Amino acid sequence: MENWTALPKKDLMMELFMAEQELEHTNETFWNSIKCSPEIWHCKDVIDDNFWVIAKWKTFIVWYNDIEEGFNLSSFKRDGEFLQYQASKQGLNEALKKLKQKI
Repeated sequence: MENWTALPKKDLMMELFMAEQELEHTNETFWNSIKCSPEIWHCKDVIDDNFWVIAKWKTFIVWYNDIEEGFNLSSFKRDGEFLQYQASKQGLNEALKKLKQKI
């Protein structure tokens, strides 16, 4: 994985579009309040680079793991770098439910 590069943004946007179509009503408002313009962030936990962060809330981010093709939660201390790699294949609804449990 030393030459890993992030999923192209146009492909990420398609993944997000499809995931948003399946959002449960209870998650839709929350999602709209925390989503951000996708940004590449780094994770030095496993590999050094290149995952799309799609939402931020307090000290947590929702990011897309294009290796596993799923949405994940991680914590962060500063913008641009998150603390732990997750290898989940969960959908956006599931990721948002887990994040809401941290409220």
